[in-house]
Amino acid sequence: MLRVRVTYGRVSDFLRDVREQLVRGGLLVRVDPGPIDRGAAVEIHIVTPAGSSTVAGEVLQILAGAGVAVGLDAGMLGDLILAADAWSGDDEGPEPSHQLASDDEALALEESIESGRAAPKGMGAAQAAKIQQALHGDKNQRMAILRENNKMLHAYVLRNPQIQLDEVIAIARMTTVSVEVLTFIAGRREWAERAEVASALVRNPKTPVPLAIRMLDHIGQSEIRQLAKQTSVREAIQRAARKKILG
Repeated sequence: MLRVRVTYGRVSDFLRDVREQLVRGGLLVRVDPGPIDRGAAVEIHIVTPAGSSTVAGEVLQILAGAGVAVGLDAGMLGDLILAADAWSGDDEGPEPSHQLASDDEALALEESIESGRAAPKGMGAAQAAKIQQALHGDKNQRMAILRENNKMLHAYVLRNPQIQLDEVIAIARMTTVSVEVLTFIAGRREWAERAEVASALVRNPKTPVPLAIRMLDHIGQSEIRQLAKQTSVREAIQRAARKKILG
């Protein structure tokens, strides 16, 4: 099995790769994998100042001189994406490091980054109180948080153990939340497999197109027919809906 480590010194670099690559189902890992076949299993360890996660994937393509394209489900990184989206610490650090997992230099960089992640700077008492309200407040308090412009707080609402399905549907419809929040919702099976949530994500223009297309698997045929006809739906999603109808 190919084991690789991607270490992000800056949270912003990780979130950029989430938007540009991971939501499309893959990540370009800039390593020389040696002799390996397409479809081979990959274990990828992703490290950021906001946390780390290890997920399984597979080799999609070997790109000579560029690295290896690894296929993986961004939903498996949901907690890490939310943590990164809510990160309020310094965003200064080295460029992303792509290494084979046995590389001692990558391990040392990982440890240096993780050692400083526990105490984000610049968080005042008011902001800390808002986070506690998002995490533990009632429905009215949660909705009030979602109306605020501070998108960092939105991620904490989804971690509130009292959150209900109707709230998740409402959040999935919002164009004011971040792409990372929508990706997290799509990554939670108990939410994403509900037709109402999937429909909200598909129709939300903020949801990345590849993610919205995957959500079509959880929508009934009658609504897929509607999506195929409605001009308000993005063209790529319309095409995907028509393709599902035709079988």
